[in-house]
Amino acid sequence: MTAIPDHRVIVFLQENKTTDFYFPTMAAWGAAVANHGALLTAPPNFDQPHDRNAWVHYSMGDYPALAVQIDNDSVIPFYSYLAKEFVFADHHFGSGSNSTPGHMLAIGGQMPTMKNPPFVGPHPVWDLPSVFTAADAGQVSWAAFPDAGGYPTKFYQSLTTAPGSANVHHPNEFIPMAKAGLLPRLVYVWSPAGHDEHPPFVSDPEYISKGQNLVWDRVQAVIDGGGWQNTTFILTWDDWGGYADSVRTPVIETLPDALHPEGFAAIGGSRIPLLMFGGMVAQQIDPEWHSHASIPKTAIELLGLPDMGVPRVDTAPSLARHVHATVKRTPPPAPGSTVTQPTPPTPRPKPVEPKPWAGGLDQPMPALVTRDGKGLPAPSDGVVHPKPPHPPAK
Repeated sequence: MTAIPDHRVIVFLQENKTTDFYFPTMAAWGAAVANHGALLTAPPNFDQPHDRNAWVHYSMGDYPALAVQIDNDSVIPFYSYLAKEFVFADHHFGSGSNSTPGHMLAIGGQMPTMKNPPFVGPHPVWDLPSVFTAADAGQVSWAAFPDAGGYPTKFYQSLTTAPGSANVHHPNEFIPMAKAGLLPRLVYVWSPAGHDEHPPFVSDPEYISKGQNLVWDRVQAVIDGGGWQNTTFILTWDDWGGYADSVRTPVIETLPDALHPEGFAAIGGSRIPLLMFGGMVAQQIDPEWHSHASIPKTAIELLGLPDMGVPRVDTAPSLARHVHATVKRTPPPAPGSTVTQPTPPTPRPKPVEPKPWAGGLDQPMPALVTRDGKGLPAPSDGVVHPKPPHPPAK
């Protein structure tokens, strides 16, 4: 597609959700999600095992994951409204592991690790390209708003040293910049701890509401700054969080482990919900397969950026087709207002089957592309134990 002049792309990355767990009422709209009834009006108030070991055993069938679903219309009404009024992707997926691989896949389409490095203290830094590398090459302004500790941009050499580090801001700076109309054209936004929808380690029954409400306030700040019509928002979550999902993803890339020396699925991981909305975004259930690598690909197309040189991104399916320069959509309800959910269509639409994955299947994960051209081997740190983890908390 031809890039739209003065277009802005804002990506919000939250934590730990599968499509079935978070959006069961979208079944009434023709999305390929399960709705088992008995939907929870209070989300699980604890974290679940969801590292590489847990995901592999879940995919093997000997670990159940947590098979519950929230009532998204009451627990996350703003998100539910967006899913119904704009684009809801029901065949989006991440990696088969936990947070850091998912975030890095969404930033630059590559995963140098299959586990979470230390969140505090010394940590690895990789010289990998990112979507911001493409923005620099295309002379398009950008900003990143990681959490208060610099996660996850702190893993990128180009984002922790000058000149790129000048475009990395504290999360509290997003709303003032948005309201003042000072946001650049490509923006990635994370939330501080307690507002990222990550299940708490210490009881906090409001953790999901806090996360949704911060995203809601941030969207409103863009609207207040006059940016609604020319902004496309993408909202997704980093990983599966240890929750069950009813749809299997294609086995695209594999990594060996102690139980699978010939390799086991790493991409696709479990399905993860993705919402796309904005002044030029049409209403649609997007039924096609795409991974977190499609997020930078979509930004590249919408902003007219050069390819990244990362095959997983450069060949990824794009969501840019849902954005139309001639469309003018009404902004969503303001924060604090009562959200009236749209009426489901009648008759109830049937889910659309996705086209088969167009690329290779069951392929060993390739080496990573680095900015210095030396490359890195595919990750080998995703430990898988002979026995599954303990059953999930209920």
